[in-house]
Amino acid sequence: MQLDINFVRQQFDQLQDQPEFVFASNAGGSYVCNQANDLLEHYNRHTRVQPYSHYGSSTEAGEAMDRAKQDWAAALNIDLAELTIGPSTSMNTYVMSQAIGEQWQTGDEIVVTNQDHEANSGVWRRKATEKGVTIRQWEVDLETGLLDTDSLLPLLNDNTRWVFFSHCSNVVGTTNPVAAITKLIKKHSSAKVFIDAVAYAPHHVSDMKLLGVDGYAFSLYKVFGPHQGIMYVNRSIHAGLASQAHYFLSGESSKVFNPAGPQHAQVAACAGVLDYFDLLYKHHFNHSDVDRPHRLVAIRNLILAHENTLAAPILDFLDTHSAVRLIGKAHVADGDRAPTIAFKPLKQSSQSLTNLLQDAGIGTENGNFYAHRLISDLGIDPDDGVVRLSLVHYNTQEDVEKILTELDRALN
Repeated sequence: MQLDINFVRQQFDQLQDQPEFVFASNAGGSYVCNQANDLLEHYNRHTRVQPYSHYGSSTEAGEAMDRAKQDWAAALNIDLAELTIGPSTSMNTYVMSQAIGEQWQTGDEIVVTNQDHEANSGVWRRKATEKGVTIRQWEVDLETGLLDTDSLLPLLNDNTRWVFFSHCSNVVGTTNPVAAITKLIKKHSSAKVFIDAVAYAPHHVSDMKLLGVDGYAFSLYKVFGPHQGIMYVNRSIHAGLASQAHYFLSGESSKVFNPAGPQHAQVAACAGVLDYFDLLYKHHFNHSDVDRPHRLVAIRNLILAHENTLAAPILDFLDTHSAVRLIGKAHVADGDRAPTIAFKPLKQSSQSLTNLLQDAGIGTENGNFYAHRLISDLGIDPDDGVVRLSLVHYNTQEDVEKILTELDRALN
């Protein structure tokens, strides 16, 4: 079975508005599915009141928010108490650095990488410096940008409290085997594990129990939804974390890691993303007796196959071109390469090449994409950075053909 790309694209009005435009900046923020937009509009038009009171529109507002939270807890295979919906992953990790870091002491150690977006690096580093905690860096290979688990083991010891790394780099584009790495970490230390999944979640929503991690965060506005961040924190560690809510709310799990309080309409609209995935599942499989995590796996397999056909010819072109340095794996054969493809032009600036592609109707960008440490350590000017072509499942073969044509023209 193949992904019905025509059906997929019908679920995004923005794709209908610009049929000739190739949107290749999805890693910075995807288009929003119609299902999420419909819920957001309905909430703002009809239930824009304080939720959870006992009059009609307020009751409906609370029910809409509760549905979103319950659906996402089910999708992630977690308890409702383990879910936080906050403004963004950057904000959620900042809040968690305060909650987690409160218990750190001099002599403790953490492990971070130079592969991550700064949201899963800088906040932990700053808190560690403040608390006198030793920071150990898990280094990428300076040629490929990939992480090697063999280089992680020497960093772990009895003093390691947390390890922070990404499910998929927003520049390198290769999925890290989170479950296997987490199992290795817990075998060789008592450390907890926190994952930034912002660059991975657009391609698959994971089952937290299967991953075995203690914290996990991604941004829903990059997963076809509203500007919100989804975060999981394992309930077993809540007691050891400092509440970030008002003192009289410190016992409420949905608020303890979200000091600003929920953005009501945006939270309600989060359910639309899962409504969209449900619609994809029904369209392709038409089964009704499968739970949500398994439905997401089935959809993921269709998406992976389609996205591999998008990424493969672009990777092959860039890998064999003498005027390009490709970052990350040059193939999709291992099934772990997202269609987030970054490269450095060798005979012109990244900005000048980006300008040429944009002028040709391809929505791409250049820069360090908040992976400043990675770009710098790879020997690339972080201001000019790399060119990034980031595709998702609603992109088409026609998009790829246009990208290849305009890349060839711009590079030559």
